[in-house]
Formats: sequence, C-alpha cells, structure tokens
Amino acid sequence: MSEQQQGAFKKELRKIDIWALALGAIIGWGCFVMPGTSFLPKAGPLGSMIGLILGGIIISIISISYGYMIQKFPLSGGEFVYADAAFGKKHAFVCGWMIILAYWSLIPLNSTALAMISRYLLPGSPLQVGYLYTIAGWDVYLGEIALAYAFIIGLGIVNIKGVKSAGWFQTLVAVALAGSVLFVFVGILLTKPDFSNLHPFFMEGKTKFASILAVVAFTPYCFVGFDCIPQAAEEYAFSHKDALKLMVGAIMVGAFIYAAVVFVTAVVEPWQPMLASNPSWATGEMILKAIGYIGVLFIGIAMLCAVVSGMNAFYIASSRLIYSMAYADALPSKFAVLTPQGTPKRAILFMMILALIAPWFGRQVLAWIVDMTCVGAAMGFTYTCASATVLAKREGNKKQVLISGLGIAVASIFLIITFVPGMPGFLSIPSFIILGVWALIGIIFYLFIKHDYVHGKWKGVSVEKILLSKMEQDIDV
Repeated sequence: MSEQQQGAFKKELRKIDIWALALGAIIGWGCFVMPGTSFLPKAGPLGSMIGLILGGIIISIISISYGYMIQKFPLSGGEFVYADAAFGKKHAFVCGWMIILAYWSLIPLNSTALAMISRYLLPGSPLQVGYLYTIAGWDVYLGEIALAYAFIIGLGIVNIKGVKSAGWFQTLVAVALAGSVLFVFVGILLTKPDFSNLHPFFMEGKTKFASILAVVAFTPYCFVGFDCIPQAAEEYAFSHKDALKLMVGAIMVGAFIYAAVVFVTAVVEPWQPMLASNPSWATGEMILKAIGYIGVLFIGIAMLCAVVSGMNAFYIASSRLIYSMAYADALPSKFAVLTPQGTPKRAILFMMILALIAPWFGRQVLAWIVDMTCVGAAMGFTYTCASATVLAKREGNKKQVLISGLGIAVASIFLIITFVPGMPGFLSIPSFIILGVWALIGIIFYLFIKHDYVHGKWKGVSVEKILLSKMEQDIDV
C-alpha cells in the first residue's frame, strides 16, 4: 500500500463541523438525567455547576496537548499515531486497542438511549412492543431494537456517503442540541423562578470543596468525546492550528450545557424536597411544571440530538482509528482501503455490523462495556499528554512540556479512579470481567500480528519524514 493512500481522505470538514463533532460526542443523553440522579445528590446546585465548569477547564488543559500533537501529526488515528511516534508500536497497539472498544460501544449504547428517551417522554412507549426477554434486569423489545437498527444503519449510510455529508449532519444536529437547551434555559428564566430554591447551594454534610470534587470526578464520563477531533485530522479543510480553539470551544460549551441543565432542574422548586419525592425524571418534571409541554418537547429534541450526534461522531472517530491501525498493520489490511469518496467504508460497515449485534444484549450489558469508556479515554488522554511531553522536550519547548506534564498528572488520576472503590468511575465486577476478556483478546491478537506489525512497512521508516511529506501536501487556508 502506498503512502499516498494514507493521504487520500477528502479535506471537506469545516471548522464548525469539527466543533460540532466534539460537542456532539461530549453531550450525551446522560446530561439530561444525571442532574437528578448524580450531580445534585452529591454536590447541590452550585457545587454541581462549579464542578462541571471546573471539569471543562481541566479537560481543556489536556486538550492543549491534543492541539500540539494534531499540528505535529496531522493524520487520522489520533492517539494511536501519537503513541507510535513517541513510544513505539507496542504502546500504540495497547492505546488503540483500548480506545476502539470505548468508541465502538458508544454507538450501540446511544442507539439504545433512544428507547430510554421514549420511555421518559412517552410513558407506556409505543416502542415497547414485541417483548422478547429480560437480560440483567433490562426488558428487550423488538420495537426498540427496530428503532436502534434504523439509526445505526441510517447513520452508517450517511458516513459511507462521505465525510462532507456526515459533517453537515453533525453540525445541524449539534446546533439544534445547543439551541434546544438554550430555549429551555431562557424559558425557565422568563418564568422568574425563585432563586432561593437553589438553597442550600452545596450538599449538606459536605464541605464546599468535597461537593465540587464529587462532580469533578465525573469529568472523564462527561467530557469524553472531544478527542474525536484528532481522528479526522486528515479531513480538515482549514489550518490544523485552529484545532485547539475548536476543541476548547466545544468543551466549554459542553460544560455550560451541563451546568444549564443542572440549573433548570434545581431552580423550579426547592431541590432537596423535589429529590426526596423520588421523581422518575427530575429534569423533565421540573421543566414540565415551569413551562409546560413545549419545554418537555424541546428538552426531548435536545436529548434526541445528543444521542444522534454522539452516534455520528463515534462512527467517524472509530472508523478513522481502525483505518489508521490497519494502515500500520495493527489490524487486518482490508480495513486500510478508502472509497473514491474518501471514506473507510469497510471500517464503517464493520462497526455497523458489531453495533447491530449489541442491542440484543440489552442496555445494561452495554452499560457494563461503556463503563470502560473512562478507561479507554483516560488511557488516550495519558498517552497523548505523555507523547506531547516527549516531543516537546526533544524540541526544547519548555512551556509545552510543563502543560503536557500537568495533563499527564490529571489524566493519570482519571485512569486511577476507575480502579479505586468508592469513586464514581469505579468499575463494576461485570465491567472488570469484560475488561479482562478484551485485554486477553488483545494479547492473543497481538501475538498473531506481531511479526507483520513490528517488522512491517513502517520498519526503519522515519515517522517524522512521512509526516513532513503529509504536511507539505496539507491544505492550509
């Protein structure tokens, strides 16, 4: 396979497409459920909002290393490419293998979230027809599987058609998401709510610091997805120098959306008695009380947009990662082929087929897999910051070394909390089992491909020279 094939992607993603790619991946349906189930009970209104904004700032620090590496390595593959350049092929494989599971699992999980949305918005949902069985406490219905299939296949087709159509779709949905949340937020303010309902600002029995920290601990879950941006680095129709601004912009808009949803959930009536009444969906019920069904409609639109944009974003990111790994002989070479439209069709179809299998196992089983998203994301964060530190040190960039070093510390903490009992990110026993199985499969697979991968076409080739050649061909407008 020629080196030119690696540069055959179409440069058709605009700045707003990339911003939308990150925002759509960051905001999931959990943004509209967690205020009542996780944030307010752990931190109170102000503690939650401060914790979410602080989490966005922390992730923005990590994103600086991504921005630095995107300029150095404007290739699809993101973290896999960075780890390969700084630490070699073994590290790159470990990093890529873990991120693939994280990206893939979010496609079918988002598809099953459509059923969750219908259950919230339409009690006795018409989709709950054709009961099949119950697995891990989740009732599986043929109607809900059909809905998941429609979106999995539909978005797969959009991506196969080309990145331009996927980018336009992503932008449309992400703007609708942000606009819908803004409509609800302004609508609540126009009712002139009693701000005393926000008292106590922090969770009683905890210090302010402890309340804020309890929400900051959710940061890896809340903001995973901004790292989709480097996966499509070969498809930018603009300067790679702008990637960092777009990442930070998406992260902070995401943080404010999280905080806005917490606010509208807590301000309508005293939040502690409201939670004590054990509402089935605190956010939706408060919006209904404040501005009626029109508010619920718009928050439903926001949830739908969050789910669909997340699926689309992870389709783009996962297929580019698979393509990059296949190009480097870390995965079967049949995935390292682009269509005339510049899309990795085989990788997209592969992700689609796997995603179509997943809904049959029920949402709870998928949730166990997605619990490991934090592990994959934190590993990607750590490798990227570490790679940036190594390369910045080589070129004497002390400022970047300092920033990336701080990123390593933060990312490492995110990785550690998944293995510490009592922390929000601590994996359940089923998740630990799945993680172990995935790691074992990875080891076995690596042993089979080790010779071709380690001694393949990249052996003895300067990665920097390859990248320099790519950068010379890059469109910089």
